[in-house]
Amino acid sequence: MESVTGFVGRDIELEQAVKALQSGASIVVKGRTGIGKSAFLRQVYQRLSSEKHCIWVPDKNLKAMTFEIAEQVHIQVSLKIPERYIPMRYRANAYQTGVVPWGVIQRSISRAPSIDVVKLVIESLRGKNAIVFIDSLEVPPIQAEIFQDLGDLAQLAAGLSDENRRVRIQKLLWKFQETIELGPLRKDQVRLLTESWLENKDIYFSSNNIRESYIRAVVQDSGAIPAAIKGMLTAATNDGEVTRASVRSYRHEIGTRYFDMMPVVIIGALGFMAMRYISRGIGVVELYVLSGVATVLFYGLTYMLRKLGK
Repeated sequence: MESVTGFVGRDIELEQAVKALQSGASIVVKGRTGIGKSAFLRQVYQRLSSEKHCIWVPDKNLKAMTFEIAEQVHIQVSLKIPERYIPMRYRANAYQTGVVPWGVIQRSISRAPSIDVVKLVIESLRGKNAIVFIDSLEVPPIQAEIFQDLGDLAQLAAGLSDENRRVRIQKLLWKFQETIELGPLRKDQVRLLTESWLENKDIYFSSNNIRESYIRAVVQDSGAIPAAIKGMLTAATNDGEVTRASVRSYRHEIGTRYFDMMPVVIIGALGFMAMRYISRGIGVVELYVLSGVATVLFYGLTYMLRKLGK
């Protein structure tokens, strides 16, 4: 999406993040799913990569992740390579020049255990004042431990979903001195994104009124969530034509905000439990039985909601 529309909005948050990292702090970028945390971190990365060593951690499995990190570290600061990783025919030249091209050690690094590669990366980054950008903290335990180790010798800039409640991530959060909260875009920014997209895509509208109706639908129904905006724009692009009948069909699940019923359920359960004691006090048997049945039903509903939320 950014390649067509550019990066719109977030100017205040972007300046806040850049200043925090320039001052030596680590930052965590928080927001709901689809809010644009990865795109935001990319912008910060691009702003600072010319003045600091910036390492981007891809959202991949452990092997692929450590390999890509090692390549970036080698290109920027040179990995401290043990002799065993350098093929025999290249060792003499490495001793003379002190330079080992990535292509020479690439195969050795790819075959090495991930933990050993992480140790090389950590040793090579020590004292380099690097910033490690983590696309997402939604990771398994071993990767969370790696991030903790990296946070001991480098600044961190990471994305974290509002829904993340994992204990291992909570233990990592103390390393972040500043939190950047990303909320929905402004309506004028959503309109700008939509109009920019339409200017670069071949989508047919039977009239200007239909075009304007479609833009208003994106602004209103996307919830101003970047992922929802992109989904609605992509759907219209794939169709190639937007009609009056299809305008309202372009909706996206991420843009829908659901009301959390759990507090209501808990308050209701407490109310019916209190009613049981009141009914016993005033001697109304029917009210006592009714409140008991309602309490059981509320407990069952609460259990079901917790199961569905996992």
